[in-house]
Amino acid sequence: VVAETRRLVYKVLKNSYVEKLMLTGPCTFNLFLVMERLKEVVVVNLDTPFFDDNCNYWKSRSDDRGLHRAGLCCVHIGSVYENCPNLERFMGVEIGSVIHKQSFNKWNTRIKKRFYEHYLQQGGSKEMKAWAKTRWYSRRPVVPKEIGYDRPFNW
Repeated sequence: VVAETRRLVYKVLKNSYVEKLMLTGPCTFNLFLVMERLKEVVVVNLDTPFFDDNCNYWKSRSDDRGLHRAGLCCVHIGSVYENCPNLERFMGVEIGSVIHKQSFNKWNTRIKKRFYEHYLQQGGSKEMKAWAKTRWYSRRPVVPKEIGYDRPFNW
């Protein structure tokens, strides 16, 4: 699966038992989570020797690769809306108090503010609008309904 990092292929991880997920992978891994008991997601070692220490997220500019895109690198935060209702922490950002029983746009606005604050704490210097344009998503990601071997591929 790690060899499939340069194509925009969504990988869905579905489980009803996992409460803490720790993973390592490149920024372009595109993992979507569907886990009802999940409480914490930790992405570790994005800067291993196999992956360089710069963010290599899709279409990122060379001058904007110093900090990883928390919420987008490796695992897409938008996929957890309504799919991981018990999630409390995502890549070090506290999101447990943001409820899922509101519209996606309201949920996304509240989550975006928390990830922007995380970006500033890591040393980021962009204003909120510029940050959101280059380091956040604008549309709700569609989690594929058919997963596993029965999933149709569009080559």
